Amino acid sequence: MVLHRVISLSTTADALFPGTTVRYYYRTGDSLATVVECTDRFVTFIGEDCDGKFTRDQIDRLFEDGRLEVVLDDERHVPSDDDERPVLE
Repeated sequence: MVLHRVISLSTTADALFPGTTVRYYYRTGDSLATVVECTDRFVTFIGEDCDGKFTRDQIDRLFEDGRLEVVLDDERHVPSDDDERPVLE
């Protein structure tokens, strides 16, 4: 009998950098967004239908719960400069 070793990898906030495209699942739907800021404490992303500023622990929980995914095949989903967005502080 051959035993196969299973390796399980988890995504964490450490995988996110400015320019990373994510899909965020929220209560009423889901949306693509672009990470615009990563600090030692917070990750901020902006999308057409959602904006978010979360602590790194919150981001890790969103990944664990399947509410946040990194999108690898998007062609730089960045809102245009003409879009008026509130400044998240």
